[in-house]
Amino acid sequence: MRADEKLQQDLERFFALRQHADNPRFCLRLQRLQSWQEQRLNHSHAALLAVPSNRAAIGFLLDEVYGGNDLLPVAQDIRRAVKKAASLLPDRVMATSASVLEAAILTQELDEALADTLHDSLDGPLSEQLYIDAFRALGRQREREHQLELIADVGHHVDRYVRGRMLQTTFRMVRRPVHAAGFGNLYDFLQRGFAAMRELDSAGRLLNQLTETEAQILARLFAGHPQPFAVP
Repeated sequence: MRADEKLQQDLERFFALRQHADNPRFCLRLQRLQSWQEQRLNHSHAALLAVPSNRAAIGFLLDEVYGGNDLLPVAQDIRRAVKKAASLLPDRVMATSASVLEAAILTQELDEALADTLHDSLDGPLSEQLYIDAFRALGRQREREHQLELIADVGHHVDRYVRGRMLQTTFRMVRRPVHAAGFGNLYDFLQRGFAAMRELDSAGRLLNQLTETEAQILARLFAGHPQPFAVP
């Protein structure tokens, strides 16, 4: 499947998310859940975050891919005329867009399902045990594993981009026509990601480290371990 076709398919899932409906109470619960998860992720990956060159890359991943911040204007850009965007942006950049968007959408779908499982528990402080119990009750282990595969794949896409000088030059050259065509949000989103990853020796290696730790935590969660987040 071509990248533009994959993007179109994923957009249907994105705009079907409940967070886009007029439901302030659900959105507040979702925000509380995601805030708790962000704190947990920062704690679990404190060693990686302690490395200065990693901080921008992990921040982008947690805020804009895993957290889905500001994804709506990017998705609106793509929905407006994805084929036109594909004609302006290099194929590898479109493939990276598709990979990032799929990872972000699956994350939001799983978060919404978990918020539903927690329900009114999210009206007050969320404890680790409440989270663990709801996570296990929801299940969807294979989707969780696929989520980690997608995030790791983003790193490999970025590595191929960063090492391609011609591709970088082409990407910079199309900035003005892409903005003029109305895809500035998509372009700026990708540019922020590429810039955040540029300081790394390998984005793929970093995201593999992160997803391997998350895979250990996931296995412990579904195995019923009493302290699933205490991974050395």
